[in-house]
Amino acid sequence: MFAGKECSRALALLSFKPQDINGNLEGLDESELAILEDWEYKFIDKYPKVGQLVPEQRTRQIEHSQEDNSKMKPE
Repeated sequence: MFAGKECSRALALLSFKPQDINGNLEGLDESELAILEDWEYKFIDKYPKVGQLVPEQRTRQIEHSQEDNSKMKPE
């Protein structure tokens, strides 16, 4: 359900609602942010970092940049 998605809000709210599976932390209170921090520490202790989620817009920018660079390479 959360794989490959930014789910910080859902973790902070302890929610499985699709509308909460996003990284928007606006409007969360201190107790919800503390819950999120607790999740962060659990994940840090249990799993090694193997990557980073990149917003889709940023991914498109990187792809276009790589395409432009490949066009500029001499053959």
